[in-house]
Amino acid sequence: MAAVADATTRPTRRPESARIALPRSPASVGAARRFIRDRASAWSFPAPASDQLVLIGSELVTNAVLHARTELTLILERSDHRVRISVKDHSLAPATLRHYRPDALTGRGLGVVAALSDTWGISAASDGKVVWAELDTGDHAPAAADAGRARLRRWPELGPAPSTPPAGVPDAHPVRFVGVPVDGYLELQAHNDALFRELELISIELERDDGAAVAAPLADLVDQLYRRFRGQRDSYRDVVAAARARGEPTVDLETTASPASVGPARGYLELLEQSDELCRTGVLLTPEPTAAVRVLRRWFVDQMAAQLLHGAPPTAPAARS
Repeated sequence: MAAVADATTRPTRRPESARIALPRSPASVGAARRFIRDRASAWSFPAPASDQLVLIGSELVTNAVLHARTELTLILERSDHRVRISVKDHSLAPATLRHYRPDALTGRGLGVVAALSDTWGISAASDGKVVWAELDTGDHAPAAADAGRARLRRWPELGPAPSTPPAGVPDAHPVRFVGVPVDGYLELQAHNDALFRELELISIELERDDGAAVAAPLADLVDQLYRRFRGQRDSYRDVVAAARARGEPTVDLETTASPASVGPARGYLELLEQSDELCRTGVLLTPEPTAAVRVLRRWFVDQMAAQLLHGAPPTAPAARS
C-alpha cells in the first residue's frame, strides 16, 4: 500500500542555476544585463526583484571588467524564495567598497550591491575570487525583504582620517582648502568616480579593438584625461568620508604643491569641463555634473593658483544658496 504524504509537508524546491561565460570586455556588462533579465523573466520574478537583480549584476560585472581584467563567469542560483548572483574572476586583487552619501546616483560600485542586496560577500577561489550577493525574490513576505535591504543601507563605520599627503615635491609649499562642504565634495567625488569608471571601460575597448568602434572625442578624452590623470584625481577620499561619519558639514584639507603644478591643474580642469559637454549630450553615459560640482572643482584650482602664485591666504568657497 502506497504511503500517504503528510499534507503539511512542503517539498523543498531543488535549486535552479544558470551561468554565462563572459570575456574581459565592456560589452560583457550589456550581455550580463540581458542574461539576468531573461532568466528573471523565465523564473517569473516580480519586476522590483528583477530590476534590483539587474542592477546588482551590472555592478558586479562592471567591477570585474575594470579591476579583475580576466574572463568572468556570471552565475544565478535560485532556491525557494531567494536568488544568489555571483561573478567569478581569475584575479586575486581584493574588491573594495567605497563610501558615498546614501543618495549618490553614480560611482558607488559595490556600494550599490550592498544597498540593494540582503547580504553579499567575497569568497576566495583556487584561481581567483567570487563576489556574490543574495536577494529575496519578492514573491513572499515583502516587508521582511524590505527591512533587510533597509538594514544593509547603513554603511560600515569608518576609521580615523589618515594624515595629509606628504611633501616630497621640489619647491613645494602648503596649500590649504578651508571650509570645504562635505556633501559638495562627496557629490564631486561621485561624479569623478563615475566618469573615470566609464573612461576606463572605454580604454579597455580601445585596447581590444584598436579604437575602431570608439568615437574620436571619446578616444581623445581617454588619452588626455584618463591616461594622464587617473592616479591624481582624489587625495582626500578617506579624510572627507571620516568627516561625514563624524557629522561635520565642512572639512579643511591640506596638501603640498609647487607653482609648476598650477598649469597641469588648470589643464585637468579644462578636460573635465570638456567631458561635461559629452555628458550633457549623451555621448558619455555618466550624468552631467551639477552646477555646484562645477563651481566647487573650479574653486579648488583657483585656490591653488591664488596661494601658490600670488601668496594669497586661503578662502572658503561661497555658501550654496
